[in-house]
Amino acid sequence: MAATQTTTIRLTPAAKRRITAAARRAGVSPAKFISTAALARADAAPDDAKLARLERVAAALHAAVADEIDFRLADARWQHHLAQKTPLLTGEEAWRELGLPN
Repeated sequence: MAATQTTTIRLTPAAKRRITAAARRAGVSPAKFISTAALARADAAPDDAKLARLERVAAALHAAVADEIDFRLADARWQHHLAQKTPLLTGEEAWRELGLPN
């Protein structure tokens, strides 16, 4: 059997009661319950759910920035049109200008 060492932790009476009750339900001693929980937490892999959420937030932010860039470009073009009184194209004319079939 490996040598063990004693570690002391300070708990409020309420926390000690909760841990003791949980250990009893698990069928182990409070010390075993605490050490098992602590080691499981120490060995835990990063939370993939948090990483997935961060990925979704980053994608939404990227889309919002792209939308803002598109809006600013469209607004600048519209302001230029208003200031210069440039003619507007119909849908057919726009397709033709781009060299696309109707």
